Amino acid sequence: FWQKDFRASAKKVTDLKEETSPSRIALKLETGDLVVDVKKLNRESSFVVESELGVAGIRGTQFGLSADSDSTELAVLEGRVGFLDANQKAKSVETSQKLAGSQDGASEVNALSESEQVELLAAVTQSQESVLEFDLTRLANTVDGYAPKPNYMVKSALNMELIWCPPGSYRRSDGGEKPHVLKRNVILSKGFYLGKYEVTQEQYQKVLGDNPSKIKGKNRPVERTTWNDAVSFCEILNQKKNAPSGMIFTLPTEAEWEYACRAGSVTKFAWGDEINNQQANYNWDGDWDDGKDYQHARDVGQYPPNSWGFHDMHGNMREWTFDWYRESYPIGILIDPTGPSNGVKKSVRGGSFIGWVDAVSSGWRVGIQMESKGGTGDLTAGFRLCLAPAR
Repeated sequence: FWQKDFRASAKKVTDLKEETSPSRIALKLETGDLVVDVKKLNRESSFVVESELGVAGIRGTQFGLSADSDSTELAVLEGRVGFLDANQKAKSVETSQKLAGSQDGASEVNALSESEQVELLAAVTQSQESVLEFDLTRLANTVDGYAPKPNYMVKSALNMELIWCPPGSYRRSDGGEKPHVLKRNVILSKGFYLGKYEVTQEQYQKVLGDNPSKIKGKNRPVERTTWNDAVSFCEILNQKKNAPSGMIFTLPTEAEWEYACRAGSVTKFAWGDEINNQQANYNWDGDWDDGKDYQHARDVGQYPPNSWGFHDMHGNMREWTFDWYRESYPIGILIDPTGPSNGVKKSVRGGSFIGWVDAVSSGWRVGIQMESKGGTGDLTAGFRLCLAPAR
């Protein structure tokens, strides 16, 4: 079963030569020209084209349909097309015939002139040639990459929940001293899954068998992890669980992390340019030693998610990424960036419970030694699991 809602604003072509199973195809033509070549349909199948002023039902035919706000014109080169006009009156248009539909109904069926038949035949031939230029399997896979997908559950990590991020783009800073001035265009050509929450202590212990965190709590994000610890977590999941074809469990790249964090936003935070203590766990009172802020990570999911469903991407726990750290990003449009090929530090994103306002923003970033456990107090480095195309 396949159904397609198709809105055209220019000339479109389609070619359905033969089916292996019954199908239901519905095309909606708002304005423009549509040329269709249907060679064979199973008895149980249907092929319907709808415009504002008429509906055409097709089986084994070559025809053209032209639509605008005032009229719909149907011309049949070969076969027979059933037509339902704006007044729900049915007509049949056969080989070398045409009619026009309007708000008042359809005109009488008339013969196609020889020149009209030649023009329509040329259009059908052109459509057949055009179809040969496309790899339909690749096209279907590409469209599938943008389609919504259900959240992915990692059963071997206590049903850890991952959210689908479709291919897309975002704007980020140059990576230097002004993380909120967006200058660079980043394009991600492949979709990926990312953890709805930071990896918890309970999930980490389930996979790796220990819990390095100083302040314990099964639903708190795991803390005091090195980059190699986070990578080991991913590698064990790759051994335990069969990921979807062509994908692996890994850490997100900086680009993937920020794309998911921003969730379509261009502001300092996913929700805007201001932040308060009801939106994230951070050093909101500016006091490092006591004060009113929490002074430690909280259970994941205590704050509202961004518009894509991700929690705690601002504050709570610094998060390791896949990339080596560099001070500034390359100039120009970046496509599927993965950072430098080598380096001394790894990039960490998201800020933490000890971070001030700027240090928990979407664009904030810092480099940390791979063997470090997060910086100040050795408490603030955790991570978020990614399921992405193999790098």
